[in-house]
Amino acid sequence: MPETLTARDRAIALEQDAARYPEERGEILLEAADQWEQAGEPDRAVALWHELIDAGGEDAGYARYGLAELYFEQDRDAEAQEHLRALEDGPVAAGPAGLVAELLAGRGDNEAALRWFNRAIATLGVDQVAAIGEPGGSPSLHTPLFFGRQRCRRALGLPADDWDRVADVAEQNRLEFGRLLERAARAYSRRGPMDATMLVWQRDEQERASRRWPSVFPPDTIGHHPGVERRLHRMTREEGLAKVTLILGSVDGFAAYLDESGGDPAEEKVRLAYAERARTQGRHMSWPPGRNEACWCGSARKYKKCCGDPRNRS
Repeated sequence: MPETLTARDRAIALEQDAARYPEERGEILLEAADQWEQAGEPDRAVALWHELIDAGGEDAGYARYGLAELYFEQDRDAEAQEHLRALEDGPVAAGPAGLVAELLAGRGDNEAALRWFNRAIATLGVDQVAAIGEPGGSPSLHTPLFFGRQRCRRALGLPADDWDRVADVAEQNRLEFGRLLERAARAYSRRGPMDATMLVWQRDEQERASRRWPSVFPPDTIGHHPGVERRLHRMTREEGLAKVTLILGSVDGFAAYLDESGGDPAEEKVRLAYAERARTQGRHMSWPPGRNEACWCGSARKYKKCCGDPRNRS
């Protein structure tokens, strides 16, 4: 596989993956449509979106959002609104509803955006809303819905309500989380040589992750292990690390963590939190392994003949 893939290459590869993994077909085709757009071939994206609409389900909602966004960009507002009306006429999940709300807010249509933010938040459970509005709570995947809704209400001159108060608490939680990260960074900078950990995905797990979360693990990252090896050497040299522990990611374990936490796999803090769980579950190893031991990348080859080959460090 080439080191640098174009958007067109990724779109073609994703369509092939969709055929191979029918249980994940909808999610993969949505990512393929996005790549066709980036490749400057929107007609190919449109064809995939219509296929997903015909199939129905939550992916159809994302497809209608994609079509509406494209048609707005092409000044085909009537067709864009037609897809939004079709989406509004049926059940819709928080994900596509929130995207539509952001789309309309970006176009200055705060009244319509507010309706969509309300609809997105209404799909959440009472416990989810309560957790977002709990002082000291962790950031949530759905928090931006409350922030967007609050911006629309303020633009419309509406008084604060209960969901606005949830947004206020969530904003304080976000600021406190940022301060915690800053304090951790300052503490880290004052420390001398220390141990470090890194979440890595062995070859088989990385391929599975790419199929399950293609936007987070794009196909062009498969086979990047020599590059990780070079980074590890650079880290130990430049940061004076005494030891590196590799946390071995598992698709099943990560999926279970996401189901439990409601986290977004694209967010680094979510992956770091999962890495800590995997570490406590014993999914870790020291780097570098012995030269004659199995390579950390999971290739089943000896380290000295795989990522540990000095030629991979150049």
